[in-house]
Amino acid sequence: MAEIGPEHTEGKQQQPADPAALLLRVERLELLLANLTSELATLRSNPVAPTPVRKQHFNSSENLQPLSQTVPTTRSESLETQLGTRVLSKVGVVLLLIGAAWFLKWAFDNSWIGPQGRILVGLLAGAGVVLWSERFRSRGFTGFSYALKAVGTGVLYLSLWAGFQLYHLMPAWVALLAMVAITAWNAFMAWLQDAQLLAGYALLGAYLTPILLSTGGDHEVFLFTYLFLFAAAVLALLYIKPWSRLLLGALPVTAVYFIAWYAEHFQASSSSLTLFFAMLLWAPFAAVPLLAREPDGPIAGVLTPLGAASFGALAVYFVLADSNNKAFEPWAAVAFAAIYLLLMRVRRSGVASAVHLSLGIVFLTIAIPLKLTGRAITAGWLAEAVVLLWVSTLPHIQQRAIAALRWLACASLLLGVAGALLAPLFHGQSQQAFLNRNFATSLGAITALAAAIVLSHKIKPDASRWNGSILAASALVLLNIVLLVAMYREIFLFFEPGNATNASTEAADFASSGWMLLQGAALMVAGFWRRSALPRWLGLLLLAATVIKAFAYDLRNLGTGYRVISYLGLGVVLMAVSYAYQNNWLGMKETSDPHESDHHTPEAAR
Repeated sequence: MAEIGPEHTEGKQQQPADPAALLLRVERLELLLANLTSELATLRSNPVAPTPVRKQHFNSSENLQPLSQTVPTTRSESLETQLGTRVLSKVGVVLLLIGAAWFLKWAFDNSWIGPQGRILVGLLAGAGVVLWSERFRSRGFTGFSYALKAVGTGVLYLSLWAGFQLYHLMPAWVALLAMVAITAWNAFMAWLQDAQLLAGYALLGAYLTPILLSTGGDHEVFLFTYLFLFAAAVLALLYIKPWSRLLLGALPVTAVYFIAWYAEHFQASSSSLTLFFAMLLWAPFAAVPLLAREPDGPIAGVLTPLGAASFGALAVYFVLADSNNKAFEPWAAVAFAAIYLLLMRVRRSGVASAVHLSLGIVFLTIAIPLKLTGRAITAGWLAEAVVLLWVSTLPHIQQRAIAALRWLACASLLLGVAGALLAPLFHGQSQQAFLNRNFATSLGAITALAAAIVLSHKIKPDASRWNGSILAASALVLLNIVLLVAMYREIFLFFEPGNATNASTEAADFASSGWMLLQGAALMVAGFWRRSALPRWLGLLLLAATVIKAFAYDLRNLGTGYRVISYLGLGVVLMAVSYAYQNNWLGMKETSDPHESDHHTPEAAR
């Protein structure tokens, strides 16, 4: 054998390792580790029939790919798997409960088991199924374990119900404590295992208990105290767990219990106690946005505050109405408004804050018609609209609350305008023109609309999604409608205070046409002066309506003198308007001047 010389040894030691080969080996090891990890996770989740994981083979001839592209991805469950693991388990629960019930009935009918034995068998079987379910949960069959818990819990409740209602083997308080213990156990297991489904089972059992133990009597204190305690328990559970979906069951069921009891057992003599319990049941749900883990979610932040407010307000309203205490209804609305405004101050951010602010304003709006009567309701709505718009322009108001304030302001403003327009229909026609309450109400609506136009100028484009020009344009249109209707009404009242005659009717028709002409001309002047398109368009519409009225009505019904004055006046105004457009007064260009801007009305109105 030839001896290796020093030069050969030195050359071999200096030969560097191939980096590509080393990287290939590392990549294969990482891939193998990822496959083993995936198989281990599958075995843990399904020890009976593990799903084989497709191996990723690495070809040395291929280019090296990043590790993220070679790790196997978990596929979503197929429809067959979902049916087998979820739907069938629920159907199985129902079938087992029905089968157990029929078996017990069969055994009872044949006197195989006595009453005490029947109850004992049911309790032992239910407890055994609940304990047995934990074995499946520890092996990874979580869904099946929960299904068994539902079966066992249902058997326990049915056994206690039979022991109390059918066989009278235990007093009501014993059955109640036992059912509460079962519910508390389910709630504890739900918290321990972080299982919202178990919490739902506990909630279902809690609200079935009053039905199972009901004897048909009036147990107001017991029932409402029980419902309050479980509502408080749900609130405490939401404080530590983000399980807002429990509220979808707790709040409606509480309201249904209250309504069912109220329809059957309410008495005016105990209205104070009922009112106390109504507020007691409302309080935990009203506090949800302050204590829940998900205060700004759609359930805890929106649906629950709205549902709680509706339940509390309607409960208080009906208790006061049915106990002949209607005088306190507006003050109850004011109290609700104060509470929700206080809640808004406690929680100053998020969706719940805007909802609380909206509810406070809504209750104030409701208080107006409850407390006031007649035209004062319209005045209250108009004043509220102006105040809300003003508050929405203050700098310290949060952005989330601005839109709610302005929407409510617009709703209140529309109610006030409708009240002003329809005042004679609801409150009767006045006997004296202009110096009457109907005209004063219309002037109040005009003032509120003018204030809305002024306040809309303070709405910055970046402050909210609201556009101040749209609000100003809408208010300007409504203002002219209210003014035209009010003046038309008062003109006819002025010329026809009593029995109408031909002369008075002619004078009223002429005066109404003249007012339309003046109002249209005034709008045209304002449009030219402010370089604003919307007033000009409104003026043109009024002038067009005046022309139509002159040819379609005045020509046949007015006397010669009135016709001459009407046509001459209308012709002069129209010629003046035409002259203004042709000579481009004040440098206004209708279509081509890029410098003409309208900061108060949308340019689309051109």
